[in-house]
Formats: sequence, structure tokens, C-alpha cells
Amino acid sequence: MEPTLHRPSIDARLGWLGFAVAALGPVAVAFALLPLRSSLQPSSVALVLVLAVLVAATIGGRPGGAMAALVAAVSFDILFIRPYYSFSINNGHDVQTVVLLLAVGLAVGEIVARSRQSRAIALQSRAVADRRSREAEYLRHVAELGAGGESPGRLVRVVQDELINVLRLKGCRFERPPFPTSLPQLRQRGIRLETEPPDRAGLSDQLELPVRGGGHVLGRFVLTMSTDGTGLGLPAESRTFAIALADQLGAALAEPSGDAT
Repeated sequence: MEPTLHRPSIDARLGWLGFAVAALGPVAVAFALLPLRSSLQPSSVALVLVLAVLVAATIGGRPGGAMAALVAAVSFDILFIRPYYSFSINNGHDVQTVVLLLAVGLAVGEIVARSRQSRAIALQSRAVADRRSREAEYLRHVAELGAGGESPGRLVRVVQDELINVLRLKGCRFERPPFPTSLPQLRQRGIRLETEPPDRAGLSDQLELPVRGGGHVLGRFVLTMSTDGTGLGLPAESRTFAIALADQLGAALAEPSGDAT
């Protein structure tokens, strides 16, 4: 079996903006309140710092909220708890305030992070449902065109236009065998190369998408990726839909109605 290259997974990380807000936001708020230290109750300062944690969690997610909660607690201790500019706390009530600030900050960050995650999942589920509905409708449309006696050339053009749209291609053309060149092949699990082991140097900005019908290769689409693209970044669902389109076209072309033009 030919080796297949897969798109490398990318871990979600805390962005620079979230990191900056989490690390510096509570400190900036604490210093802004410093001139009012003599007139503000420590509990009021703690509440304002919780708002800074909320902002950090909104931007930086769970890591940002946790970091901001810790920074807020330390800033509160150093700047608003006697003795000032020290980690020492001589009053049991102040110890309780610092601990509560840290606990509330962590809880707020977790709540915001979970809320963002739930909202993202809901939006993703809706987007997936809409995309699958559209893809199913398009496959049905291609099948109806084939069953309705549409010319093979028209079917090829319809699928070609949809491939350009779905895969965001720079160009796409249909070829009949024998093929003049050998190209990396778009597969459901990635990109298949003819080399063993797979050599990324064999990748280019062009891939082939075979069109099979009746047990034979009837043709192929030559897919020209966007500038500097090799196809490794194509989402799995886009690859699957493209292959389904090619299979649907192959089934239509395999009918004894004629050749594509």
C-alpha cells in the first residue's frame, strides 16, 4: 500500500494577547487603584480584581483565567495587605480575603472557559450540520443530473466548479487516461505518494483526484492548490466530500450514455 502523508495536528495554545492580559492586567488594575488604597475596603479592591480575571479568562480561556487569578491574588497581597510590599499577612481576615480572591478568580475563569467551550461546540455542531446538509443536497443534485441524461461534459463541469469552491483551488481540470504525469493523490486519509518512505519533496501544488466507475479509472481531476499549498492542510471533511463527488461523477460516467467532453 502506498504511504500516506497526514496533516500534522496543531495544539491549542494560549495566544500572546491572552498571556499579556492575564499576566499584566491584574497588576495594571491594582496599580491604578493604589492611590485609593486608604479609602477603599480590601474587599472592594478584591471585587475589582475579579473583574480583571474575568476579562483575562474571556480572552485567554482557562489558562488565562488561572494565571490572572494567581497574579491578582499576589498583587492584592503585596499592594493592599499590611505590611505593604511584602508577602507577609498578619491578619487572619486578610488571609481569608486573599484566599477567597484566588478561589473566586479561579472559579470565574473556569466558568468563562466552560461557557466559551460550550458556545464553540454549539456553533461547530451547527456549522457541521449545515455543511453536511449542503453536501448531501449537492450529491443528490449531481445524481439527478446523471439520471436525467445530462451530458457527461456538463456533469464534469458541475463537479469541477464545486471542487474549486469546496477545496478553494487555484484551478481544476479533468483528464482522461492515459495520464501524461504522475501526481500525488488526494485520499480520505491524506495524500498518497508513490514513494517509500513518503518523501515530502514529492509534493507540489498539484494533486490528482481519480474518478472511478464500473471498476475502472475513467479519468481524474488535476487539482491546483492555492499559492504555496500542497494539500496537506485540507480538512478531512473537505477531502471526504471531494472524493464523494468524484465517486458520484464516476457512477454517472460509467452509464452507457457516452464519454465526457
